Amino acid sequence: MQARRDREAADKFAEQLLNLDETETTFEKFRATNGNPEITQQFAVQLIQRLRDQNTLAIQALEWLKIKAETLGYSFESAVSDEHHRQGAANVTVRNIVTSMRFISDVNWEVWFDTVSLVDKLLRTSVNYAAMDFPSRTIYRTAVEELARGSGGDELTVAQQALDLGGIDPGQHLIGTGRIAFETTLKFKPPLLRRLRMAVRSAGLPGYIGALTLFAAAALLLGAFPLISSQIPTGLIVLILVLAVLPASEFGLAIVNYLVTRLMDAAVIPGLALRDGVPQELRTLVVVPTLLTSRDDIEELIDRLEVHYLSNADGEVYFGLATDWTDADSESVSNDEILLNEALEGIQRLNVRHGTDRFLLLHRSRKWNARQNKWMGWERKRGKLHELNRLLRGAVDTSFTTIGGRLPPGVQFVITLDADTRLPRDAARRLVGKLAHPLNRPKFDPSAGRVIEGFGVLQPRVTPSLPVGHSGSLFQQIYSSTRGIDPYVFAVSDVYQDLFGEGSFAGKGIYDIDAFEAALANKIPENSMLSHDLFEGVFARAALVT
Repeated sequence: MQARRDREAADKFAEQLLNLDETETTFEKFRATNGNPEITQQFAVQLIQRLRDQNTLAIQALEWLKIKAETLGYSFESAVSDEHHRQGAANVTVRNIVTSMRFISDVNWEVWFDTVSLVDKLLRTSVNYAAMDFPSRTIYRTAVEELARGSGGDELTVAQQALDLGGIDPGQHLIGTGRIAFETTLKFKPPLLRRLRMAVRSAGLPGYIGALTLFAAAALLLGAFPLISSQIPTGLIVLILVLAVLPASEFGLAIVNYLVTRLMDAAVIPGLALRDGVPQELRTLVVVPTLLTSRDDIEELIDRLEVHYLSNADGEVYFGLATDWTDADSESVSNDEILLNEALEGIQRLNVRHGTDRFLLLHRSRKWNARQNKWMGWERKRGKLHELNRLLRGAVDTSFTTIGGRLPPGVQFVITLDADTRLPRDAARRLVGKLAHPLNRPKFDPSAGRVIEGFGVLQPRVTPSLPVGHSGSLFQQIYSSTRGIDPYVFAVSDVYQDLFGEGSFAGKGIYDIDAFEAALANKIPENSMLSHDLFEGVFARAALVT
């Protein structure tokens, strides 16, 4: 880079000199005006090439340059030869660098690391470990490394002990519920940061609420101090402080959540790789609960369902629409059958076009709702999913009256999406791999009436898509980010999951049918709840997978 700057300086010097009128000035006058440039070998060689066989001023400049070069200990000939040799060597070096970088980018480092890691080779004796994806195996290996460092042992010994303890998976002792007991067995001495994180996590909800209250009280006191020292009546001060409780609590909540996300590691959920696609025993249905409103909307739903298939056609994944008609004053209206036939034709068209039976339509009839005084789909979206689960388990008394396509048998998981939600490439397979991991399998406690270990629901990160051209709203332009392209790459901290071990369900994600239904059985009376997803996540136990 320095040589390039010297050559550019020589070019500038030559341009200025050659643009002068040789009949009106001399080189000495030019040099007196422009000063003496720093003479390096690169500068000299470039200037020689530019001024050779030029006018009288150029000849005078070359004579001056020759004298300068001799004082530096080299001749024109040797300088040119040395510089050309240096440039040739530099070209070879850069070419080798680019070639090496291309080679590095072509190497599959995950495969290479797997072949040289002794810990990985040992852990692969567990079938579940070998079936996991690379980031999940990295979580296990990192845990082994941390435990070995804190216990004074070696990594192979720690890994072997985790395997010897048995259980559903070695991760149960490395990152799961058996971690504390395993640390005790190893006489593990956690570093200060981990001890601090464990103390914060063990404080649980009382600690969280206590910290929130402390910061909120501090905000109130800071606001109250100038009021007390003023001439404002006491009654008015009390009223102001009462009104300030809500914003002060918001302030406390923001500070506590910020500190938690800065202190705690993002909880990364391990998952299976499912390299050959979703297997039959993990058969999954991607379903979009929606309404049949118009032909244009139906066509858009069919197109989007096809896009979901094209980006997630790997393995036993099926794609369907769970539909209702809009609310009405009567059980049927004039265009009901037209819209339903339009949807059925769209599903049939997709199956024929792709030569498959992966697409289906599940449509419900209207039921009379005395509370709403309307004919409508029973319990709206919540009812569609509940009846879908029962239908997939063989129920014959649901309000589904029309099934277009083949209802797949043995469905284990359902991925529910909103009509405007996009499913990125391979997202379905990765979600299934997460929920199918042994550490994440839900354990339902009949006495508690909820999932107490593992997860019945996984909520992926959902981000606003990137605005296209001028079509995006101001809100979308502000809140969208690079994560709008692939929300499954970045591990993002979630306060509740990092602190309490559970995330929140926001209505778009994957759930285990049996655990979901068992956890919510007889929990929601009819006509009592519209926004149901957060409630369902509490009982089915949700995790955020970002």
